[in-house]
Amino acid sequence: MASRTRTRSRRQGPVGRQARILALQSLYARDLRGSDDPNLLDWLCLEDPAPPSVRRAAAAIVDGIATSAAHLDAVIHRYAPALPVNLLAVVDRNILRVAIYELTTRERMPRNVVVNEAVELASMFGSESSARFVNGVLGSVLNDLPAPANDAVD
Repeated sequence: MASRTRTRSRRQGPVGRQARILALQSLYARDLRGSDDPNLLDWLCLEDPAPPSVRRAAAAIVDGIATSAAHLDAVIHRYAPALPVNLLAVVDRNILRVAIYELTTRERMPRNVVVNEAVELASMFGSESSARFVNGVLGSVLNDLPAPANDAVD
C-alpha cells in the first residue's frame, strides 16, 4: 500500500507544478491584457499542449483566483504594504495569488510544498529578488494562518 501512495504522489507532483505554471502564465496574460478572457488557457495550450489533468487543475486555480482576487490582493497588501498590489511585479503578484489561494483553500496540500513551489516559480520566472520577496511574504502569511487540523495536538 505504501508503494502505491508514493507512486501516486510522484505522479501528482508534476501535474501540480505544470498546473501552477500554466495558471501563472494565464494570470500573467490576463493582467497584461487587462481582461478575463476565458480562452487564455486554450490560447496558451495551442503552442505548448498540456494534458487534460493539467488543464483542469490550472483552470481550477485560475477560476478560484478570479472569484477571490480582491481578498487575495488584500492579503498581499497586508503582508507587503510597501507598494500597492497593482504596482508589484506582475509575476510576483500572481505567484503570491496562487500560493495564498492554495494555502487558504487547499487544506490537504502541505504548506511547505505550496511555499517551496512558489519560491521555485519565483526563481524560474521572476527577477533576481523575486524568490526572496515571495518567501518573505509567504512566511509572514504562514505565521498568521491557524494551524492545520492534522497538526493539532490532542
